[in-house]
Amino acid sequence: MISLPHYPDLQVCVLAAGQGKRMHSSRPKVLHKVLGRAMIDYVLHTVEELTPKGIAVVTGHASEQVREYVGQPANLEWVIQDKQLGTGHAVKQCEAVINDVRDVLIVCGDTPLLRSQTLSDLVQAHRAGGASVTVLTAMVEEPFGYGRIKRDAQGKVAAIVEEKDASIEERDIREVSSGIYCVKFDDLFELLGKVSNSNAQGEYYLPDIVPLALTDGKSVEAMGMDDANEMLGVNNRAQLSEIEDMMQARIIRDWQMRGVTVEKPETVRIEATVNLGIDVTIQAGCYLIGSTRIGDGCRVGPYAVLVNAWLDDDVEVFAFSHIHSANVGSDSQVGPFGRLRPGAVLGEDVHVGNFVEIKNSVVNRGSKINHLSYIGDTDMGSNCNIGAGSITCNYDGANKHRTRIGDDVFVGSDTKLIAPVEVQSGATIGAGSIITKTVASGGLTLSERPDQRHVAGWQRPTKNKD
Repeated sequence: MISLPHYPDLQVCVLAAGQGKRMHSSRPKVLHKVLGRAMIDYVLHTVEELTPKGIAVVTGHASEQVREYVGQPANLEWVIQDKQLGTGHAVKQCEAVINDVRDVLIVCGDTPLLRSQTLSDLVQAHRAGGASVTVLTAMVEEPFGYGRIKRDAQGKVAAIVEEKDASIEERDIREVSSGIYCVKFDDLFELLGKVSNSNAQGEYYLPDIVPLALTDGKSVEAMGMDDANEMLGVNNRAQLSEIEDMMQARIIRDWQMRGVTVEKPETVRIEATVNLGIDVTIQAGCYLIGSTRIGDGCRVGPYAVLVNAWLDDDVEVFAFSHIHSANVGSDSQVGPFGRLRPGAVLGEDVHVGNFVEIKNSVVNRGSKINHLSYIGDTDMGSNCNIGAGSITCNYDGANKHRTRIGDDVFVGSDTKLIAPVEVQSGATIGAGSIITKTVASGGLTLSERPDQRHVAGWQRPTKNKD
């Protein structure tokens, strides 16, 4: 990981007041998620890596939702833009909370692909050039929608022309503004005070500080970014999906560089909040969601889904298994087609086989539940063997009840344990039993079974041909 310089004399302004009408959502645009994290999470994390003096976040539409989601970090100031009158107006609202710094870095809250290294490079270029205003730019093939960087005969930045105000010739310019600026603090609010709203939208545009600075004899510079995708914002759900694909490719590559094997990466979803150990193998079609943590040496089979799951080291999850808010101990196996529901906790070397469901239960070391079973609201000891088709009947129609199973218990196939009930250590239960009372340790326990009888001459019904 590259170590970035610290910027204690820098203040950051994050513009997050947009409603995002084209998202067609009651949720503020910056709270829409990209691989499990809200867009504003990415941006705040990125600027925090610069260790600035402070961060001012400008909110407007549904500001209370944004504030509730983000919380109140120590170095963050909230600023309200009551009326959305443009980006220049938004930054001007920060005047009361930005002070005693050298420069102000202005970024957009809907640019999750933006990297902290790029911002650091911008600040360094701004300070090295001694400019009043430095804008981060990019060369793009399709400049539609972006402000164009207009240069004079000497190649110096002359203006930034918004799409709606650009002439036909200006719209052919391929160098565009990212909307990200580094501005000297001593100049910023003086320039903003001169910005006019005489334009097609009747708004106060932040880019208008560029010609105003030049008129005042101040220096304006531009720094080109290496990867134009970093400046991509989100205005609709199609763009959200496109950015998520780019973020996914970045995340997978980062994990690959750290010792994770991802087979068929184009089929895999690994959210930004997931943590993986070394020598982990993720096979085709897997979804790793939320706060999932996978330890060293684990293997997750095809089309498994892990949501807020915790896997210790050397766990194998076979194909089509689903683990949700459950913990799996080291050297354990789950699946194929296994399902661990919230509250399931497996100890070390536990085997959960095909079409087994476990919920709100503890299964201790070395126990095996290999086929077609349901274990709910149960405390199970070590080295137990639960036969195929056996279930705990934990729900009486109104309340849940627990089943307690000791160590070294053998439960024969198709057994029903009617909770609340206890099976003591060392007990053996015969196949097909229905258990309603405490099972004593040792010996064999059987419930009464109806006599087997044979009906001679009976024939199976046949299907009607009509």
